[in-house]
Amino acid sequence: MFKVSRLAFALLVLFVLSGFAGLIYQSVWSHYLGLTLGHAAYAQTLVLAIFMGGMAIGAWLASIYSIRWKRLILGYAVVEFAIGVFGLVFHPLFVGYTSISQETILPAFSNASLAHGYQWLTATLLITPQSVLLGATFPLMSAGLIRVLPNEHGEVLGGLYFTNSLGAAFGALLATFWLLPAVGMPGTVMTAGIVNIIVAIGAWALAKSLHEEDYVPVGHRQAAGAADTVASAEVKHLGRVLVWSTAISGAASFIYEVGWVRLLNQVFGTTIHSFELMLAAFIFGLAFGGLWVRKRAKHILEPVRYVGYVQVWMAIAALVSVPIFTQSFHWAGWIMGGLSPSASGYTLFEMATAAISLLVMFPAAFLAGMTLPLFTLALLRAGAGERSIGRIYAANTLGAIFGVVLAMHLLIPLIGVRLAVTFGALLDGLVGLYLLRVINPARLTRPVAFVALAMVAATGFSLVYGKPDPLKQIAGVFRTGLVELASAKVEFMRDGKTATVAVFTNGNMKAIATNGKPDASLTKASEEPSTDEITMIMAGALPLSLHPAPKKIAVIGWGSGLTTHTLLGSPLPEIVDTIEIEKAMVEGAKLYGDRVSRAYEDPRSRIHIDDARTFFSTGARKYDAIISEPSNPWVSGVAGLFTQEFYAFLKRHLNDGGMLVQWLHTYEINDALVGTMLAALAEEFPHTDLYVTNSSDLLILARVDGGEPIPRSFAESGSDLRDELDRVGLDRVEQIQLRYIGSARVLRNFIRLTDATPHSDYFPTVSLQAPRTRFMRSASTLLQHLVINGMPVLDVLDCRMPVAGDVGMPSTSISTFSEMRATAIAVSNALVNPDRLTMTALAKQSPELVDAVWTTLASSQRLVEDPDELAGWSYEVARLAGITIGALPGQDHLATWVEPVWLPAGALSRPEVASILDAYSSAARRSVSEMRLSAEKVLALPVDSLSPNLREQMLVIAMLGALAENDNAAVAKLDEKWGATLKGAGQHRPTRSYLLAWADSDEPTCLRDDP
Repeated sequence: MFKVSRLAFALLVLFVLSGFAGLIYQSVWSHYLGLTLGHAAYAQTLVLAIFMGGMAIGAWLASIYSIRWKRLILGYAVVEFAIGVFGLVFHPLFVGYTSISQETILPAFSNASLAHGYQWLTATLLITPQSVLLGATFPLMSAGLIRVLPNEHGEVLGGLYFTNSLGAAFGALLATFWLLPAVGMPGTVMTAGIVNIIVAIGAWALAKSLHEEDYVPVGHRQAAGAADTVASAEVKHLGRVLVWSTAISGAASFIYEVGWVRLLNQVFGTTIHSFELMLAAFIFGLAFGGLWVRKRAKHILEPVRYVGYVQVWMAIAALVSVPIFTQSFHWAGWIMGGLSPSASGYTLFEMATAAISLLVMFPAAFLAGMTLPLFTLALLRAGAGERSIGRIYAANTLGAIFGVVLAMHLLIPLIGVRLAVTFGALLDGLVGLYLLRVINPARLTRPVAFVALAMVAATGFSLVYGKPDPLKQIAGVFRTGLVELASAKVEFMRDGKTATVAVFTNGNMKAIATNGKPDASLTKASEEPSTDEITMIMAGALPLSLHPAPKKIAVIGWGSGLTTHTLLGSPLPEIVDTIEIEKAMVEGAKLYGDRVSRAYEDPRSRIHIDDARTFFSTGARKYDAIISEPSNPWVSGVAGLFTQEFYAFLKRHLNDGGMLVQWLHTYEINDALVGTMLAALAEEFPHTDLYVTNSSDLLILARVDGGEPIPRSFAESGSDLRDELDRVGLDRVEQIQLRYIGSARVLRNFIRLTDATPHSDYFPTVSLQAPRTRFMRSASTLLQHLVINGMPVLDVLDCRMPVAGDVGMPSTSISTFSEMRATAIAVSNALVNPDRLTMTALAKQSPELVDAVWTTLASSQRLVEDPDELAGWSYEVARLAGITIGALPGQDHLATWVEPVWLPAGALSRPEVASILDAYSSAARRSVSEMRLSAEKVLALPVDSLSPNLREQMLVIAMLGALAENDNAAVAKLDEKWGATLKGAGQHRPTRSYLLAWADSDEPTCLRDDP
């Protein structure tokens, strides 16, 4: 017996690995099939239903046929080996299937329902074989071990459930936090396959040592001596009761899981990390519930009564979890306030997420983990035989499927997340009370009455204290650290199938948010626009202005509906299809009223509640322009809309001459992640133009074909559109030009500098890393810096043309580039003609610069007589040069830097001052033939005589000149020679890094110094 027990322990260890691989499959299949089915609620449900349904079939088949087999552990080894082989070939099989589906089969479907049916059927065929095999593992291992340990039913069942669940929890965590970042989806699914094969080899070796053929199946042993008992009506009746009970319990457990995740998403954010931590917390609870049964099985004399009490206490724990959730906003706020925005801070934040998830989930999940072993134990002790193992497991799994479908598609949309959890708890409690009455129907005992009253009290407590404060739900504590938005007023809140959507006003802003994260904010038409408005309006304006005939347009993401509303303000579009994954988003945005009315009322507007991949795949849809404005890519599932595969997919749905307008934020993210998404876009769309709408939102205009688009005057666009454009300062084409960063060559060099590889469906770098950059409050600023650094960097590299100062365009504070231009004009006017009028205008634009201009003028006068004034003067003049030279074209610098009327003749007669002005003049005129020589002349002056900022400006000018001379090798030498003399100056370090990257390429500059 000692040897058998030791071998049984080894099998338990193998079952840990089996559970580990099983959860890796579930996790990674969701990623894979999400690429085909999309991340819509029905698709997520289908993935889980296939997985759980296949397992139920596998368990049921095992329960039917295993009684005939003599060597179940050996059979288990064969099943594990087959699962491993499927794991090894899954990725190439999926890639081939996706290619055939998207390029050949789906475009042939004109009926959307048929296309959906094809997707669901083929997705089912992809993972059902493995799912069926996975479902057979628990019954085979359980029955096999019970045969060799016939007197330890509870210990075996509890132990197996514990080890398998423990492995599953670690599988969920390691897949997300280690395997996916290290080897991507292909390597992750192959790792699971290798683990299965290792388990198979180990189980095969142990099966040979156990000599299973010497043991009699449990059902056979009982049939030989107690045929009447096995066939008794009581046992059959008990079997029916327990099968239905475990099915309902499984449904309730998964209602809890779905509900808890949806609730905690509002506290910790909807990220891949938070989901896996919550899932692991749930599975850990299940595992330790199984361990409890293993440790105490021998002392559980009446398992049906025991599981009846467990069901009621599980219901009570689930009811209490909801008020605990309402307190978690305060805990998260306290945690956010105590953590630094750093990598180590994010690690602690993840640990806190896991801890609070355990606090909410663990008690009920722990009790849920006890139920499956106890239901099975009750039937085995009643004499039902080992077939009951598979029956109970299959029923519990089918119940879980029903629970997920019920929660996502009925309960949550109908009664909300909180009441869905309450409903699941009442199901559990009623099952428990029913089981207790089945055991002793004659009388109501005190313990039964006590737990019944406790459940009633817990229900009341949950309903009264479990209602979350909407002001907390909209605060986004995981981003802001604010527990609630006390000054806000919530006008709409609804639990949709995929997210909780709220519309609220805060001051003069009305925002729409998903799970506490604002996705769009608007103000009234009579008030100053929000920073979001220019992005949404400009996203619609770009194809209307630059496409020759934008008749069919698709918009990915509803947001506020303003982009669709803007497009429909023009008579040019004939159809605007808007694809939104969450119906509650469309319903909530109606509260914006007239600001977005055309999106709802114009007959050209067609709203589709679907996932983007699924929508575009159904039928041969083609568009003149596609505008992609999804949520932030750190949100779980969204990063799949920023991959090379998705951009290749969209390209196939664009007509000849078609355009893609892609939104991308630069806040809460770093240059590397922006680079990997832009690299994915550039691989499929080599012709791109980059714009920045405000201070941190990019729009990338990507074209299928080459050639420069010819802007259409907004005057042709109709008064409705002009009203929207005028509101955000886009009243003329030059306003679009003003917000321009650069062309594809600028993007390509940014990708080189960040050493970015294209973001891929199968290597989800962004979804794995972006939550960390969000927490760290990172910012990707390099692309904007190339424009606002003060020197004509992109003018030389890419022929970017600043808008002339005599073009009458009012500035707007919601646009960094607009403010930059207005400030440059005001400084130039004040410097050239420092009278009351110009100084007043400068004061309105930037009060602190009034002193800077006066100081510069006064210092210039002192230069004539005081040689020591040069250092101070160089500091002031560098400041003004950095504000003006890069922001305005050459003709606007005649009186400031080419022939500076503000500089006394005596000062200009000084050689060092003349050299500085010559260098600035060459940069202002974009005279690349003079830049390098004139700037190096200044750099050769004594280091201490000039400000570090001016010297760094000269280094940038010299590097630009070298690039224009096609002397790329000199760029690095210039930086190496003079960079060491800057004495702490670093304002232009990003610019210098960018120029060094350009020099390492064979990319020519736009302005050339050709001999």
